Amino acid sequence: MLGGSPCPFPATPGLPLVPRCPANRRWWCWEVPACGERRGKREAATMLRRQARERREYLQRRAQEDRLRRQQDKKEKLRQALDENRLLPTELRREALALQKELEFDTPGVGDTSGSQDDEYRWAGLEPPKVMVTTSRDPSSRLRVFAKEVCLLIPGARRMNRGRVELGALVGACRAAGVTDLLVLHETRGRPDGLSLCHLPHGPTAHFTLSGAVLRQEVGGLGGAPLAAPHLLLLRLDSPLGRRVGTILKHLFPVPRPDSRRVVTFANEDDVILVRNHVYRRQGRTVELEEVGPRFQLRPYLIRLGTLEQGDAADVEWRWHPYTATAPKRRLLSAQ
Repeated sequence: MLGGSPCPFPATPGLPLVPRCPANRRWWCWEVPACGERRGKREAATMLRRQARERREYLQRRAQEDRLRRQQDKKEKLRQALDENRLLPTELRREALALQKELEFDTPGVGDTSGSQDDEYRWAGLEPPKVMVTTSRDPSSRLRVFAKEVCLLIPGARRMNRGRVELGALVGACRAAGVTDLLVLHETRGRPDGLSLCHLPHGPTAHFTLSGAVLRQEVGGLGGAPLAAPHLLLLRLDSPLGRRVGTILKHLFPVPRPDSRRVVTFANEDDVILVRNHVYRRQGRTVELEEVGPRFQLRPYLIRLGTLEQGDAADVEWRWHPYTATAPKRRLLSAQ
């Protein structure tokens, strides 16, 4: 009791005791948060519940898609064994009769699950992508310049100073702002050597080793930076993993106009993706090609199904295993 009169209202846990009127200290009440503060807390809680619900629905659709794909693979193996008149695979002998009954009602080409509704990029192309480019903490001057040139490479990309922001807050801010892709550049002793690409709101997240970074001024003989949406060339990315990496990279760019004179190339050479930026012009019957930079190389080593802040908690879709006996012989990104 302060001011002589006890509080006439019952105590409410978690609320401080304050005077009802600063000028009159005889009557006291329990402080209630302002309407704006309560509304903000409700909206934040609603947003978190909506994100959790969307994530659960996404994982359920993903599991259903994987189950349908495994079932389709079994049917294809059974069909090939019957067509070639050879022994059934050991893992299919118990359920061969049930699969054969399903094959009688299947239409060739209709059971393909590659274009599933669960595809993370099913809405790509309807609106231009919103790409955010940032760096690791305390970047060097060369990494900051390289981040600016990556923004020139990707039309519409914006650069954000990292500061001391943690990954969780960074991904949350990008998700709230409607960003579709978050690109984080890393360095070692002033040399760019890593790139993490996170597709929002649910993933996937691809990690690349970056090497051979050459800035625009180091290429030489350049004019202004072309800002038009480029045509894309994806060369020798024809394996399942190569198509997956190509899908992640190509959806950073908006749909170009037919008369665009700019070309961005992702060429696979021994599982290393060469990234080149060119402009071309016609001179009579010949075409002149000029590189405008930047120039660098990418090598994927990890693809996770979650977003960047989830880290090891996200499921691993693919991981590079270099320390195996057949690692030098394998070609992961190309079918040949």
